[in-house]
Amino acid sequence: MARHIKTLLFIFSFATSLLFTLTLSADIDILKQIVEAEHELDYVGVRLRTFGSRTVEEVVIHVSEKDTYHKTISILGEEKSIDEGNRRERRGGDRRRGRDREDRWERQRSQFSISEIKLIAENYVLEHRRWGEKIAGYETDILIIKPKFEGRPTKYIYFAHENQLILKVQDLDAASVLRGMFVYTRISFDPEIVEKEWDEFSDEIKVRPRTYGDISIKDANKVLKKNLIEPTFLPSGFKLQHVYKHSYKGSTPIRLKYTDGLLDFNIFETLKQDESDDRDHRGWTKFTVGNTTVFRHSRGSTNAYSWSNKTVRFFLAGPIPSTESEKIVESMLK
Repeated sequence: MARHIKTLLFIFSFATSLLFTLTLSADIDILKQIVEAEHELDYVGVRLRTFGSRTVEEVVIHVSEKDTYHKTISILGEEKSIDEGNRRERRGGDRRRGRDREDRWERQRSQFSISEIKLIAENYVLEHRRWGEKIAGYETDILIIKPKFEGRPTKYIYFAHENQLILKVQDLDAASVLRGMFVYTRISFDPEIVEKEWDEFSDEIKVRPRTYGDISIKDANKVLKKNLIEPTFLPSGFKLQHVYKHSYKGSTPIRLKYTDGLLDFNIFETLKQDESDDRDHRGWTKFTVGNTTVFRHSRGSTNAYSWSNKTVRFFLAGPIPSTESEKIVESMLK
C-alpha cells in the first residue's frame, strides 16, 4: 500500500512538473511571436503614452525593422510642481530643446530583442491569458512578465490575438507603482494605408544620426588608453549585453549596458580631460568607499552614481535598488 501511494505521488509530481514545463515553453513561444510581430508587421497608428507626469499623443509608423518612427502630435497632460515653476527661467533652454525633440520624428525602440528572450525566461515568470477585451478595435490577449528576484519590475503586455502585435504596455516598478504605459487608440495594418501614410511622412522624417555605435572591449580599451574597469559584482541574472562608443561634446564615453532581459543599467567610462571636466554634483549626496568619494542622486526609481580616479570619470545609472547599485560601485573600486 505504501509503495502504491509513493508511486502515485511520483506520477503526480512528474505530471505536474511536465505540465509546468510545457506551459512555460508555450508562454516563451508567445513572447517570441510578440517580438517577431513587432519587428515584421507593417502598421501605422496613434497611441497615448504616459511617462512620469506627462501624457502625450503620438503617431507611430513601422514599414520595416529599420524604418520605424514615432512623433509627438499633442501634449495632453503635464503636472508642474512649485519647485519646477521656480526653476522655469533657468530651464527655459532645456524646455525649448525638449519641445524641439517632440516636434521631430524619433526612432521607435522595440520593447524586446530576440537576444533578450532567453534572459527574460531565466529571470522572470511568464503568464499568458486570453483577455478578450478590444483595444483599437482588436481583441487582445495579455502576457504578464513577473520577476523571480526582489527589486525588479513587472510588465503587462496586451497584444492583438489576431497577429500578436503589442497594443498596450503597462510598466510597474518593484513596488507595483505604474511608471509608464502606452496604449493605441487607432491602428491599421492595411498595406495601402501604411504605404499612403509612409509616402506622406517620409519626406519630413529627418532623424538625427546616432551618436554611438557598438565597439569591442579591445577597441574600447584603446579609446580610454587603458583597460575598462568592469564590475565584479552583478545583481542576480544581469549580464553585459553591449559595449558602445559615444560621441559627446568632444569626448568619447564608453558605455557598458547590462540587462536581465527586462531591466537595464548603464556604466559610462570617460577619459578625463582636465579637473574642470568633473561633474557638478550640487544636490547629490556624498559617501566614501576607501579613498574614493562617490556621489549619489535619485530620481524616481532611478539611482545614479558618479566618481573618478586619476584618469577616468565613471557614471552608473539605472532603476535598480540602491543596495545593489552600491555593491556594483564598490566592486569597481576594489
